[in-house]
Order: sequence, then C-alpha cells, then structure tokens
Amino acid sequence: MKVSESFVVAEPREAVWEVVGVVERVARCLPGVEQVTMLEDGSSNLRITQSLGPMNATFDAKMRITGVEPGQSISFSATGRSVRGAAGNVRVTNVVRLEDDGAGATRVVLEADVALGGMLGVVGGKVVARQAAQAAKQFAEALEREVRGA
Repeated sequence: MKVSESFVVAEPREAVWEVVGVVERVARCLPGVEQVTMLEDGSSNLRITQSLGPMNATFDAKMRITGVEPGQSISFSATGRSVRGAAGNVRVTNVVRLEDDGAGATRVVLEADVALGGMLGVVGGKVVARQAAQAAKQFAEALEREVRGA
C-alpha cells in the first residue's frame, strides 16, 4: 500500500536537514519509537509500538538507508516482525524529501510503500492510511520541536 503525506516546518531546509539527515535525531521524532540502536554497517535496529485500528503491536525492525541526496532527500527501507501484541510482520520503503516552501519554511514530503503480513495484514488499507496521517501529524510536531532544539 502506498502512503503519501506532507507538511510544512517553519524553519529553513538546511536546519530541517540537520535533523532528518541524522538517524538518531530523526528517530526521536517518529511516533512510537522506543529504542534505536546504531549498527557498525550503518543500519539500525528499532523497537516501535504502533496502533492499527483495534490492534496494537510492538515491532523489532532493521532499518537501512538506501539513498541520500544531502539537504534534499533520504531513502530507507525497514523490515520487522511483531514481538508483542498483534502477530505479523512489516516491510516498508520510505522517501523523505525536503522542498523550499517560501519565507524560510520547508515542505517535508513523506512517501512510503507499506506491506503488512499476518494478523496485521487483515486490518486493511483505510486503517493504515488513517494511522499514517495521524503519525505524520505527530512526526511533524516532533520534528519542528527537534529542529528548534526544544
């Protein structure tokens, strides 16, 4: 399932990139992230808890960066399985693009391709899309706070 969201951060693109381009910093902005462990090969292990409709699940996932255009975009993929809550697995590819939005603001464009398996896969696209919209809103608020150093 493809998901696309965008929002504006009232900070210049360079300042937003200082957070988005650093896994440890941007991970703190993602809703539900409980733990980030950086690995020697540049990938990372994440523990994330999410609600999908009536179900909750905690995932252990491995994420790796697949492409970087400094100051403009970052791409990554992640695969994981639930370790608590609803049984299932997840595979996602993401692209985060930063665009100038006038008056020193930055438009953040998030594009994801999400695949859920197991019990999570039966939730359906509408629930995933609704959760993605909520998560994008929470991410936008946290990202703006992180960029401002709050």
